[in-house]
Amino acid sequence: MKATRNAMLPTLAVGGFYQSTGLAGNSPIKGTGNLASNGIPIVDANGNPIMVTGPNGTQVPIFESTFIAPTTGTSHEGFTTAQSQIFHNQFPEYAAQLTLTLPLRNRSAEADNARSLLVQRQLETQMQQLRNAALLDVRNTYIALTQDRAQVEAASKARELQQQTFDAEQKKYQLGASTVYLVIQTQRDLISAQGTELRALANLEEAKANYERAVGRTLEVNRVTIADAKTGEEVERETLIPGTLHGQVVGTEKLFSNAGQK
Repeated sequence: MKATRNAMLPTLAVGGFYQSTGLAGNSPIKGTGNLASNGIPIVDANGNPIMVTGPNGTQVPIFESTFIAPTTGTSHEGFTTAQSQIFHNQFPEYAAQLTLTLPLRNRSAEADNARSLLVQRQLETQMQQLRNAALLDVRNTYIALTQDRAQVEAASKARELQQQTFDAEQKKYQLGASTVYLVIQTQRDLISAQGTELRALANLEEAKANYERAVGRTLEVNRVTIADAKTGEEVERETLIPGTLHGQVVGTEKLFSNAGQK
């Protein structure tokens, strides 16, 4: 948006340069000059040559004179002289420039700005959707975690109650006040309650993993760092991932070694 908006604004460009030049080299040495005619007559306002009276009384034109200096030698100046001229700034050259550009009804820039505005709004909408989805995921996983904790507590209480029922039924059987059928039935209910408790514990661990994933703390909770993996060396730090040791799955070394031998 900022780039396309700036394209519709006036532009002022300022430029300039400054340089010093050395003009050393071979140049002729001029002596004392003499006056000489260059062949161009002096004329009046009408363009007629101005005439003067000569020695014999004749009219002769007047010519423009020039100064002619004879060459008496050659001056040899080299690199050091040119550097001295540059350093003393004897022949400077500089210039400056200002260029002002006023965009009048720049349709192309306006179209680019409108397109970038639509893209910005679309990206903002997508970002808000991602935020809402992440927030919803965290809330759902937290609710599932709370429910699974309650189920674990309920299953644990039910298992304890069924354990007490089974113990009481065994005592009654030892005293002759119960039958084998009732003892087996209470034992079956106890095993069922234990299975329900185990299932609730598994659901709780899964809910914990989902919640840590939703809040982005999976590696931190399990003591896993990306920096150790970047070095390419064996990870010696213990993690909390079940069934792993030193970053490897426990029990797979023997399987891999047997597969290599085959």
